[in-house]
Amino acid sequence: MKIKVTTKNDVHIIKIEGAIKAGNEFELGEKIEQYIKKGNVPKFIIDLKKVPFINSAGLGTFLNIYKHIDGLNGRIVFANLNSDIENLMEITKLASIFEIYKTLEEALESFEY
Repeated sequence: MKIKVTTKNDVHIIKIEGAIKAGNEFELGEKIEQYIKKGNVPKFIIDLKKVPFINSAGLGTFLNIYKHIDGLNGRIVFANLNSDIENLMEITKLASIFEIYKTLEEALESFEY
């Protein structure tokens, strides 16, 4: 799994490449936590365009990160889910918790107030 972080305005864009599975979900959580600064309202887009698979541990990591960011009045949204991951989000009811956008552009626009 590769993780690339870019920032546009004050929104961190996390682009992930490869499957999110046992063992590497910790790396993902640590990488995102690095960008949560004290005193700032965290804003993240998780781009899953190049992620073919997420296991339950990966979903748990996203849920923990969501709770942390939500507790800081921040926002984390998801973009570019393939149909398998979209179905997984529906089945696990996480689609009702997470904000999910079809494209990265739509996700970025959602941060423009």
